[in-house]
This record gives sequence, structure tokens and C-alpha cells, in this order.
Amino acid sequence: MSATRVPPAGGERHTPPPGADLMNVVRWLLFAGLTVVAIVTIGSYVASWRGEPVTRPVPGAVVWRCPMHPSYTSDRPGECPICGMTLEKVVVGATAVGHAATGGDVPGLVSVHLTPERIQLIGVRTARVVRSATGGELELVGFVTADESRLRRVQIRASGWVRKLFVNETGSRVEAGDPLLSIYSPELFQSEQEYLIARGASDSMPGMSHGGTGTADAGSASADRLLLLGIPAAEIRRLAREGRAASEIVLTSPVGGTVIERGVVEGQYVGPDTPLLTVADLSHVWVMADYYEMDVGRVRVGDVARFTSDGLAGRVFEGRVDLVYPTVSSQTRTLRARVDLANPDGVLRPGMFGRVRVVGRAAPTLSVPSEAVVNTGDHAYVFLAHAGGDFEPRLVWTGMPEGDRVQILKGVAEGDTVVASASFLIDSESRLEAAIAGMSGASGMEDTPGMTHGAGR
Repeated sequence: MSATRVPPAGGERHTPPPGADLMNVVRWLLFAGLTVVAIVTIGSYVASWRGEPVTRPVPGAVVWRCPMHPSYTSDRPGECPICGMTLEKVVVGATAVGHAATGGDVPGLVSVHLTPERIQLIGVRTARVVRSATGGELELVGFVTADESRLRRVQIRASGWVRKLFVNETGSRVEAGDPLLSIYSPELFQSEQEYLIARGASDSMPGMSHGGTGTADAGSASADRLLLLGIPAAEIRRLAREGRAASEIVLTSPVGGTVIERGVVEGQYVGPDTPLLTVADLSHVWVMADYYEMDVGRVRVGDVARFTSDGLAGRVFEGRVDLVYPTVSSQTRTLRARVDLANPDGVLRPGMFGRVRVVGRAAPTLSVPSEAVVNTGDHAYVFLAHAGGDFEPRLVWTGMPEGDRVQILKGVAEGDTVVASASFLIDSESRLEAAIAGMSGASGMEDTPGMTHGAGR
């Protein structure tokens, strides 16, 4: 009986797909190539670690380096085989991969070297550090208000009824002595009667005018009582002249000015605590100007101030700062200065807004263009421009701004040259170079082992 071959469990045997043998060969070739590269790399590292001689660039030689891959260098210009970027020319032996010998004092930045073509391409402009007068003028926003020392409130110290309002609207112009309102007050009428009785008794007993029971003193006391009740002196003189008490008292304006408040109407009952009218003398006004804490030293009492308003085109009102308020607003973090202005024709009206230009005491200080200063919040710095296209970052301490310039308190000297435009482009280049220098871990190209990457290009 012959034996029969049973097919293996699981079905028919599968044959390898076409090309499988070729893929196995390619796989082994790749593995062999990677092994050779690894052996060469390890051998180079061991040779360098043992101090064996390696190829180093000569200090002062010119090489080309990829800005994105600093590990790749070449002895001729071209493109980086890794990223395709154009190689940059580098002088071996300069600090921070070919840059100026001084690295600056700004954390995270190093000095950079740019070719004349690159400088022209990015539009670098420079300016001198000069000594000029800064802090001389400060432009603020101000508003007009009434001079508080020229406000007069019309009030009486007795109770009564308002009979007649001669000025019954705010904004009315009055002169000193003009009648404002009349008041009927039984209390005042009785006080006038008492004054007449005391005066009559004094006149009928002339011998008692000096010493005695003091009848003359009683008349004088009655007159003083009328004054204390708020009766005008003119009314007391009329009372003495005519000898007749008036049923109504007419209150007059104490100053010439404008009625800015009216608190009563005709027929209203008023008392000593009732404000009747408020008159403001607007021949002089105040302008209140707010300024920030950083400008606290730029506004002083006695400084000349000029006020202009869009509503009064062409008019400039000049005065002086007569008060700097001692407190800072907790809401706006600003201080307030007060300017006294003459207003003879009354064109300046309370509530009017305008611009206040304070002319302070300018002092000569170092200054640079405002765009030359790079301010990161933590540091403020400029880029000093040296001969040959070298740019050095330098920390500075800034002071008060003045137009398009800013005061420099420390960090540069008079006559230094700083970058006035394209500072942020140079700043980016400096940060990139600092990062590359940190990645390479070397202080200069002379410490970089080998330059074999692009020797054969």
C-alpha cells in the first residue's frame, strides 16, 4: 500500500511575491551603508578625543557657513545641501562665528557683522548720540474751569420768602451791585425796627452817648446784628437815612460776573441753609491739565503754559502753572496741574477743552532717535555701529521722550554712532547668532573640529 502526502493544515503553500528577493538585497545594502557611516563617525570622534590631528581652519581664513545648519561649512560659496540656503561668508577666528570681537552686554545677544551689500539691502541708517535740550516742552490735555477764588455765593442768614427774582436764569451777566432778588422776612423786618428804636433812643439822649447806660452801644449792637443777618451795608445806610424799615430786602451781586447756579424760584421759602445764587467772576479762569507719573519732574510751579483750543483757532492764551496738586488719581494714575489764565473778553468758558503746552526747564542731556531704542520690557538697548560693518548691542537707561528723540541717562557716550533704522532686523540676526553660538558650544571657529563637510564641493 503506497503512502499518500497530506497537504499541511491551513491550506495551500503560498509562494513569495515577485521582487521580494530584490527588496531583501536592498535592505541589506542600506544596513551595510549605515554601519559604515556609524563606524566612520565613531572613529572621527575617538580620534578627536585622543588628540589626534584633525583638519582645522586657519584663523583669519574665509569659509562659508549655512545660517540654519551651523555644523555645515564649506571652503567655497554655494548652497547648503541640507536646506538649500545660500552659504554666508565667515571669517575664522572672530567671536560668535565670525562676528565682532566684542559681544555686547545685552543678555541673549551678540555682536554681528554685516557686509556693505547686506547693510544697504535692509536699509540701515545710523545717527550720532548728541547732547541736546530735552524735557523742555510737554503737551497735555486740559479743560477750563472757573477760578474758585472768584466764586461768590449769595445767601441770607434769616428765613423768608422770595418775592422777586431779578436774575432768573443761569448764564446771565451781572455787574457788582446789580439787584439779584428780593426777600420778605419778618425776622429781618423786626431787626430793622429794633435798630430804629435803638437809634432813636440814642438820638433823644445825647448825654448818654459816652458812658452811662450805653444807649449808643445798643444802637451799634443792633447795626451789627443786621450785618450778621446778611443785610447789605447799603441797606443799613438807607435805614439810617430814611428811618423806615423795609418790608423787603433786595440782595445785590457782590462781584461782576456770570450767574452759574440758581437754587430758588419766586415765591419759594428759604432759610439760612438755602443757597440762592452763585456768581463767578470769569475775568480769570483756571485750566486743569493732567499728566502721567513718568512726567512728574517736568511740570513745576512757575512754568510757562500756553493753552489753545480747536474752538478758538489762532488764539493762544499764555499763563503760568500756579499749583501742582499733591495727589495722584487712583483711577487714571495721573497728576493735575493748574494754570491761571486771564480772560478779559470772556471767550474762555468753563468746560472748554484744549491743549496745554508746558514750557519747562530744559537741560542738555544725551539723546538718540526714539526708533534707535529697542525696548523688550526687561531691557532697553541700542546697537552701536562700528567701522567695518560691526554692530554691538549695548544696554541703555532711558529718560524722558521729547518728540522723536529720547533721553539716554546711561549706556552710551556723546559722539557714539547708533543704528537709527532696521534695528529689529539686526536684533533678529544677533539673536540667531547667539543661538548658533550656544548650539555649537564653542567660543570661536578655531575651536570647531574639522571643516570636511564641504571640502569637496
